[in-house]
Amino acid sequence: MRFPAPLPGLQSLSCTTLVAGLSLLTTGALFAESADQNDVAALRAQMQQMQKQYEQRIESMEAKMKSLESKADQGSILNTRVLTDSNGTEWAGKEGKGGPLLDESFLKSLTRYFTFTAYIRSGVGFNGNGGPQDFSFVIPENVGGRFRLGNENDTYMELTWMQTHMLGDGPDTPNVSMTFTPAFVYSADKATFVNANPAEAGWNYSMRQAFIEMSNFIKSAPEVTVWGGQRFYDRHDIHLHDLFFDDYSGYGLGVQNIDLGFGKLDVAYLGGIRDDIATGAVTVNDFHHGGFYLHTLDVRIKDIDLGIGKLELVGDYQFFKGGIYRFSDLRPPLNVGDTNGYRVGAIFQAPFGNKSLWQLSAIWAEGASAQMGTDIPTGQLLAGYNLNRALGFVNADGTIPSSSLRHSQRFRATGQIVWNVTDNFYFGMEAHYQYDNQGALSFQTVPGAVLLNSGSTNVVGVGIRPIFQINDWFAIQGQAGYEYVDNVRGFQNTGAFGRSGSMGIFTIAPTIRPKGGFFSRPEFRAFATYAIWSNTLKGTFGGTSPITGTTTYAGTNQGWVFGVQTEWFF
Repeated sequence: MRFPAPLPGLQSLSCTTLVAGLSLLTTGALFAESADQNDVAALRAQMQQMQKQYEQRIESMEAKMKSLESKADQGSILNTRVLTDSNGTEWAGKEGKGGPLLDESFLKSLTRYFTFTAYIRSGVGFNGNGGPQDFSFVIPENVGGRFRLGNENDTYMELTWMQTHMLGDGPDTPNVSMTFTPAFVYSADKATFVNANPAEAGWNYSMRQAFIEMSNFIKSAPEVTVWGGQRFYDRHDIHLHDLFFDDYSGYGLGVQNIDLGFGKLDVAYLGGIRDDIATGAVTVNDFHHGGFYLHTLDVRIKDIDLGIGKLELVGDYQFFKGGIYRFSDLRPPLNVGDTNGYRVGAIFQAPFGNKSLWQLSAIWAEGASAQMGTDIPTGQLLAGYNLNRALGFVNADGTIPSSSLRHSQRFRATGQIVWNVTDNFYFGMEAHYQYDNQGALSFQTVPGAVLLNSGSTNVVGVGIRPIFQINDWFAIQGQAGYEYVDNVRGFQNTGAFGRSGSMGIFTIAPTIRPKGGFFSRPEFRAFATYAIWSNTLKGTFGGTSPITGTTTYAGTNQGWVFGVQTEWFF
């Protein structure tokens, strides 16, 4: 509050007091006509003393008011506080210049544009043999993710802080915001009581986001935004399968929301780093450029209005610098040439009634882009290396050649619908397909021989999760999923290598949840999950024993898990 001038009431208060005093003196004079002169003199002296005290108080009040007026320009005067130490002593500040003031306007600036969001899931379960739920039922060559309900063996939490308008909120002030998201995860399959290693403990921490962005810095196009740092970058997923079919999150810098008239253009540069495999001196011609580094240029045109929904076009170019790389262990060095790659695709999404939506996607990638992400694609990179090593192909300088990354390919197509049919019935349904070519033959070593097989595989799957809302707080939900793979390239010595197979998974989960739709949260679930798979895939399901190396359900083609779980995001 600001006081531009002393209040009129305070200015006239001394005059009013003087008039009142004179009136009292006049009254005293009239009274003196019928009273003793000594009493009148005493009364007059008392009145003069009272008037003097009033005038002193008025002067003190006016001085305080002037002091408050001088502080009005510095912010609120009602909640001003000085920083003190634990004993209540004013903090001296830097160089003894006095403590900083925390006033109401400063505190409001910290909370007015502050937002906090979270994702949390946690639970515990046991398998049908009485052991822990230290695995998820996933088919070999899984496209990513898993059918989630009753099939998540970890505790995961993301906490996101965001502060906007950090330079102020004026119409001509650039809007600068800061976002950071630490994540905490506990995976039961990474915890062991045998030869425990702190680096392999179940708890892990990571920083998923730490970036700054700014908009309203181009006056003719205030919606254009520049960002830099580490972030979730335009991710798209299928919730019931936990499949992020388009996820180029990572480290970089980009510009978003450039208006093209028919859509918005986003351009970003992202870098992928892996330091545990680095160049080392092998020959005089060795490249000395450190560890793996993958360059990514990502271009997207979003919000293309097709009437019934919006289309997003994506395109990427990626480049990996070749060289001779040494591993952190004692394997022979990897020799790989310069490799590039590209990715193109489209994502269509259409919302409809009652907060429902349906979505389609198709994405093709080759070469360095076949990983479909900003991470170093070590799977395709090492496929040829491992095969050449198994076959005994060695260069003259002792390195193992690999060109599998250059020849790798991947195609992914997805479809999903989330439909809030009524206030008491909702469901999500999805289908996914993936073709993956690792760029080299797959192989399995057996005594005295190396068995070769195709390096490509196809995976197809469908899933559904219906939710029946019984009343305002209780629901019954279920899940059914099916996946098929035509060629297992791994799981050596299990009988699955080179074969096809399928898996079905079914879950029932009584749930305490608020009414409101498919994504209403929080949920408190008790679940029972049953999975069955082909005999050809025996030995590929269940947690692996750190002692015997066998899986929980190594000798069977079916299994159960039971447990409880909670999930919340806001």
